Amino acid sequence: AVSKCYFGNNCDININNRHICTSCRLAKCFMNGMSIEMIRSHRYEKNNKHEKRTSIADSTQSTLTTFVTIKKQQNPEPITTSNLLQSDQSTITLDQWNLLSNLVHCFDENSGYTLVESFIEEQNRLPLKLRFKYSLVYDFFTSMMGNVQIAFEKNRDFLSLSRHDRITLLRTTVEYTSTIGSIFTLRQYKLFNYPSFYESAEIIFQPSATVFIKRVIDQLDPDNTFIKLILAIVAFSTINYIVYRKNIEIDLTNNKVMLPFQDMYTDLTWRYLLYKYGHYEAVKRFSNLIRCLFAVTGAIAEAHESQKFTEMIDSIIEQTEQTFLL
Repeated sequence: AVSKCYFGNNCDININNRHICTSCRLAKCFMNGMSIEMIRSHRYEKNNKHEKRTSIADSTQSTLTTFVTIKKQQNPEPITTSNLLQSDQSTITLDQWNLLSNLVHCFDENSGYTLVESFIEEQNRLPLKLRFKYSLVYDFFTSMMGNVQIAFEKNRDFLSLSRHDRITLLRTTVEYTSTIGSIFTLRQYKLFNYPSFYESAEIIFQPSATVFIKRVIDQLDPDNTFIKLILAIVAFSTINYIVYRKNIEIDLTNNKVMLPFQDMYTDLTWRYLLYKYGHYEAVKRFSNLIRCLFAVTGAIAEAHESQKFTEMIDSIIEQTEQTFLL
């Protein structure tokens, strides 16, 4: 039987990555004209029956020849099965597949895609001169960044932490998670392609920060699942502030509490890349990620020059901490 697709039956199969997904590869084969008879296990069965009929009909063959023919039929040469991934030995366990599936589902359900789509539809109904005005774009960014954070609040590993550690993680990572998550959404919906939207973003975050944001959009890996895994790693990172802020607790109850989560998500990310792209491509993607994170750091540092960005972050922290009290 052909394995099911773990990525929504939407894998982009080509000659270089055809090993990544049995289901999508077979579907593409059929789409390009392959028939069921072309699968080797089926063809072998058909040819095997033909050989038997030929052997029985040919009564003039010697006893030795007949014996050799029958012996060959009883012990056929090994054939490849219809499972196109049989030779691939994925190191991802069933528990890790479940973790990956739950992570992607949680992000998709809570990161505010509906909000973005509604916003774009509303703007497209307006006259060109009235679209993506500053006040509307400001409110949109505030809501979008808050929704991205919700995806991590509902992560079961995050919820397993003490309230103190959740608040500490929130305050130390929110700038990264909300920024990367928002940039990911901007990339998905190509919002920077709207000149009026870009101009409003420059007013909110400063032109220099917008340049960094555009750079991250261009560098961001096209694999959406990989980006969601990176966001999970960042959400459990004990990173220091880029810009000093007052009245912020930066000490966890026990730093070692974070290590199992950091190791778990980092290990899953690496195994996922190896499974889907192989070692060489996995290394390239991680290297590109490091460059991308430097650009994110630059964007956050520049955005802090704008009071509006700081206000957004403070608002997200305040709203999230209130949910911890419920």
